Amino acid sequence: MSIASQTLSHLQTAGSAVHEAAQALRQELQAHSQALMDQMALQPFGPQVDAAYQQMRQVARLVHEINSLEQQLKAIYLDAAQKAQAELPVLPALPSANRRRRLARSLDVPVVEQVEDAQVVEMLAAKPKTGKTTAKKSKGTTSASSKLSNTERLHTAFRKLLGKKAKAVGHAELAALSGLPRGSIGASIKKLIETQKLAVDTDGAYRLI
Repeated sequence: MSIASQTLSHLQTAGSAVHEAAQALRQELQAHSQALMDQMALQPFGPQVDAAYQQMRQVARLVHEINSLEQQLKAIYLDAAQKAQAELPVLPALPSANRRRRLARSLDVPVVEQVEDAQVVEMLAAKPKTGKTTAKKSKGTTSASSKLSNTERLHTAFRKLLGKKAKAVGHAELAALSGLPRGSIGASIKKLIETQKLAVDTDGAYRLI
């Protein structure tokens, strides 16, 4: 059973909150470190130095724990993104033929009706030749793209979608652009991350390295 996109959004929100908390704790650690250095400069062997050192150790432990939590949330988000259900776009209804005629008359635009004359017949007769040429070109393009590995095809899709920006992209969109099955997207993303070609921010946004 797939995971709803709303659940994935909640995971992104949680990751963003943990990231902000981690940054706040890192700032606290810097402040405690500076306080310890100042205290050591004033009284190197005073009792205040020991107290400042213990406080800094406690904050450092919190920073270590929240960094670990941040990494765990990243892994959870990646696993959930693989199981997220695809969101099918809702296409607007196309106007009917009668409606198109009414719109054309209201705008004083001539309505082109289907007319079967000698020229149309000749154009239809000439279409198979163009179709063969197009088929040859598409066949050549398909054979060229099939030589690429799944990871390379997904990397190409990321370059088209992201460029130099960071953006959250769904697996359905990646599958449609790369031509890969949705089941292969997650494994290819992990390979790109392992080869340091792709990075995932705490809010779930992808960016190229």
